[in-house]
Amino acid sequence: MTEEQQSHVSPQTEAFLSAAYGRILRITVVLSLCAFALLTAYRGWSSGMGLAAGAVLAYVNFVWLHHAAGLTVQRMLAGTSQPSQQRLVFAFVGRYLFVLGFAYVILRGYPQARIGFMLGLALPILGAMCEGIYEAVANRQ
Repeated sequence: MTEEQQSHVSPQTEAFLSAAYGRILRITVVLSLCAFALLTAYRGWSSGMGLAAGAVLAYVNFVWLHHAAGLTVQRMLAGTSQPSQQRLVFAFVGRYLFVLGFAYVILRGYPQARIGFMLGLALPILGAMCEGIYEAVANRQ
């Protein structure tokens, strides 16, 4: 976006778009609770718990990714208190290792929870898609 385009963004639009991250998190929680109830009723507790584990992992991963992206932006802007390079590496590599380790334990140790787990991993993506639809509809002017 050019500087001229940025100057035409109203404060209301800026505030609306800035709140997207929080809305995505809330939508993800609602989708997770609904999906947990449906999957537990349809396939039983093991699949429901697998979905809950996948949803929690995906939620934590999404929050961690947002934090890591914020650290990267801070470092690029190079203020006086920039995050260290080790902190950035941990923010990205540590997140991948955490997700891989958690997924390995669930997929190897609990085969009855695999379907639910994989569905749970997709819930933040669905939350972001819902947010995109909401922004397209709500921001029509």
